[in-house]
Amino acid sequence: MGTGRKRGVGLALSSGSARGLAHIGVLKVLEKERIPIKAIAGSSMGALIGGLYAAGVPPTELENIALKATRRTVLTHIDLIPSLKGLVLGKKIEGMLRSFVGDKDFGELNIPMAIVATDIFTGEEVVFKDSGDLVDAIRASISIPVVFVPVRIGDRTLVDGGIVNPVPVNVLPALDSDAVRVAVSVIPKIEHKQGEKPTPVGMFLNAFDIMQNRLYQANKPPATISIEPDVSFVSGLEFWEAKRLIECGERATLEAIPEIKRKLKPFSFLSIFRKPRI
Repeated sequence: MGTGRKRGVGLALSSGSARGLAHIGVLKVLEKERIPIKAIAGSSMGALIGGLYAAGVPPTELENIALKATRRTVLTHIDLIPSLKGLVLGKKIEGMLRSFVGDKDFGELNIPMAIVATDIFTGEEVVFKDSGDLVDAIRASISIPVVFVPVRIGDRTLVDGGIVNPVPVNVLPALDSDAVRVAVSVIPKIEHKQGEKPTPVGMFLNAFDIMQNRLYQANKPPATISIEPDVSFVSGLEFWEAKRLIECGERATLEAIPEIKRKLKPFSFLSIFRKPRI
């Protein structure tokens, strides 16, 4: 006997800095196609976009916020404080996030959500999902080492979740065991560009992307549907490319919709005995 509960998808939204704006396009298409989103797990930028959505911020509003980004406005959200702990304090970003969702707890979210961070001293994966302050968890998950000052929560010092689990598909069953798992990766494939002179920042970001890509490819469950927008045309810092990034997310998701709908079709035991029509 069925419970009458409609099956949906569980989204694992990847890290990827500015490229993570493509996740907005993914959410837009799923809503338009009326695909129920039953759970979200996110690392870094995936935690930020997924967390805001789970807290009730619709994709259209997320898009409007993203489209306002320019080189100048991006700089206004960076509170530089060069220190041994990091270059950016992160309080301005925290204030911006709270202006959208306040002090919401995980228990108050519209959709079950899990956010992945990394304990920088033990290397452990730390998952927030049942309780705790949403913004604190997002702030921890987006804290790229060296760039951001780490976040202290309880007795842990936390940094970017992409270090240990850039596309946290494995976290989804704990949120909804029946949901069709969909991995959304905006981690670029590293390509050599002729004539490009390496910079310290560029080399660091490339190293980070290489690490995350290897982790994703090694740990991707075979049964998972993958959506991989082609976002390699931007760096992780170009938030002002929001329009193109969101469109990339839309295109990649539209291509995956037929497969998602097939997976969501209810399985009928009697169908295995039916003869195919000729």
